[in-house]
Amino acid sequence: MADMLPPVDYVRQINEDAADAFQALRKAAIAGPLGVKTCEFVVIGALATTGEEGSFKVHARRLKKLGASLGEVRQAVMSTLGASTSFSQVVSALKWADEVYEEGGA
Repeated sequence: MADMLPPVDYVRQINEDAADAFQALRKAAIAGPLGVKTCEFVVIGALATTGEEGSFKVHARRLKKLGASLGEVRQAVMSTLGASTSFSQVVSALKWADEVYEEGGA
């Protein structure tokens, strides 16, 4: 059951204040001249580098809902190659993106 909840909702069951504070932090962190979609591309690039599959997929799903194409997500991942991300990390993140875009729905 816990695996089915988004991470922040899982935390909310344990500590509502912590979940709310995290969401407020994320909102503040992306405030600025870049749009939400651009910020999500930045986030998935960082998550590809750190190898955070679950979080990567959460943000890739957000991009999908925002209308981003699989090609755009792949480019965001590929742009990290050699700059901050190893070849194998990029391959893993590309596979995660494919999995998200193969899921039903937007």
